[in-house]
Amino acid sequence: MATAIDRIIQDHHHLTRLLYCLDYEVAGYREETDYHPQLSIILEAMEYLHHYPDAFHHPLESRLMARVRAHITDREERLQFDLIEQQHKDIAAMTRKLMDGFNTIAAGQVVPINQLLAEYALYSYLMKEHIMLENTYMIPAMKKFLSPEDLATVEDDVKQMNDPLFGEHLWESYHDLYTHIIDREGVAAVA
Repeated sequence: MATAIDRIIQDHHHLTRLLYCLDYEVAGYREETDYHPQLSIILEAMEYLHHYPDAFHHPLESRLMARVRAHITDREERLQFDLIEQQHKDIAAMTRKLMDGFNTIAAGQVVPINQLLAEYALYSYLMKEHIMLENTYMIPAMKKFLSPEDLATVEDDVKQMNDPLFGEHLWESYHDLYTHIIDREGVAAVA
């Protein structure tokens, strides 16, 4: 049986895949590129990042980290846990801001594209750094300190919240995004 920890690890893998695809699409807005980004894919990705990681994945991690925190005595590890929690808040705020920026483009309004690209670059960097920090500090601590009883407290949440993009049942609203990710991975594998 997969645990909440397994789910978090799997989510990190999937988020990395999504970020690779999103990085490629957003880069299409740079002046020096001939690629025309697919705004609909960017919007689907941002919606997913708001809906799933911000609304389920990060709160799940926070609930489990609260149980681990009592066992952490190393100052550096405690600081990393604090940083991870702050990043959860920062990422949620940045996701909303980027969604607003790309929705403004979709509405046909003018957006300072260089500013939006800089904000996205910071977001992408933060997301990747965040996943690395969690894999380095949070996951090992969870494996070490969480009991089966601790994991049972979130088991129902894990069972009830299917990943709408990479889970067993792909939401129809994410079909194009999923197909695009698979296609991008195929192109990258050939290159």
